[in-house]
Amino acid sequence: MANNQKNIPRGRARQRAAQRRLRMIVIGGSAAVVLIAVLVALLLPRGGAPDRAASQPVEGALQAEGEPLVPQAPAADVGGAADDGETAIAPTPTPQPTPESQSDTVSFASLRAATRPTPTAPGYGLVFSEADTEEKIIAITVDDCFQAENLQKMVDKAIEVGGKFTIFPIGKNVLKKAQSEVLKYAWEHGFELENHTFTHNGLYRCSDEEMAQEVYMQQQALSHILGVEYQCHFLRPKGGDARRDQRMQVYAEQIGYYGIAHWSCAGSTSTEKEIAKALKPGAIYLFHTTTTNDLDKLLNFMPYAVEKGYQLVTLNEMFGYPENETQPLNGAAKDYPVPALQPYSRVYDVYKPTRYSWGVYLLQEKLIELGYMNGEPDGVYGQDCAKCVKAYQKDHGMEPNGVADVALQEQIFGVPSGA
Repeated sequence: MANNQKNIPRGRARQRAAQRRLRMIVIGGSAAVVLIAVLVALLLPRGGAPDRAASQPVEGALQAEGEPLVPQAPAADVGGAADDGETAIAPTPTPQPTPESQSDTVSFASLRAATRPTPTAPGYGLVFSEADTEEKIIAITVDDCFQAENLQKMVDKAIEVGGKFTIFPIGKNVLKKAQSEVLKYAWEHGFELENHTFTHNGLYRCSDEEMAQEVYMQQQALSHILGVEYQCHFLRPKGGDARRDQRMQVYAEQIGYYGIAHWSCAGSTSTEKEIAKALKPGAIYLFHTTTTNDLDKLLNFMPYAVEKGYQLVTLNEMFGYPENETQPLNGAAKDYPVPALQPYSRVYDVYKPTRYSWGVYLLQEKLIELGYMNGEPDGVYGQDCAKCVKAYQKDHGMEPNGVADVALQEQIFGVPSGA
């Protein structure tokens, strides 16, 4: 998003500018230019820390090294993902891939820029659900990380079959001793650690300050256990909620992220037959560390996928990005202030029942102010919200369909989209 480029760290801005030039080079198509592109990608600067000039301090958010880390609590968590499943993939003998087989493909990571998604609309960021590729690579992602022992088994199995995956731990789990040890072990073996918020809260109903704290404090928890200033590249909101939320996408980009991580197959809610059927180049799988559902599924699926000729890569590798950058910590992680959300031009989305979004929250606030809705806003576009929108539409000569489109929002807020 061009209007927020000035808020991206200087190292990151240079890096992205170089990557844009790289994509133009790759499109050129000549073998010589492609070779240059690969060399340029290998020499890109390793981005720095986010600009903290406009940051807001969070007192007491992180304690001293070796002590518990407790943030100021944002709004309470709601909801959760359902889990079910049945065993269908029979355990297979573990193949013995050579280390070179994975590194050979990953060495062409700079050419994978073409597999990246595009923004859904001007002013919005990237949502990574799958890669558009014919290369036999898949990205397994593991969320939450409540069960450290199960996570260790998953990591060990991936190493055994010559693969890696991306881990999205909840920040509070990062700080638990057992989990922190496994996470650091995984990172030291080339696994990727990304952001799943600090308390697993619904960002669509947090204030700007709470949203920023939920995101940034999780990254600081990773920095704390790794002993380096750690830069995440992907944010995954709870349950995938609000992944199309412009405010969240804007903030993620402002602090140096590439976009929002989603998935193409949810292992937690799929049978093992369905998981196997979903195997295709560029697929992104979602698992958790639960024993009742995901552990056996994933332990069986990883050797199955490798036997079918697939490589297990991280999200960075799948989309041609460098590894997450690190720098020496400048003091303790607890002393890093939370960067504030910077101003941005709001672009209206279309809202209908089942949507979760900060934009819905703001719409509900306006409907309450105008007398069309009672209670408190919650960011959830349910049937009651749709009825209130219908009432507003009837009173203002619009089709009473209960859908909050761009025209309705421009009228109700009195501000053009993108202004």
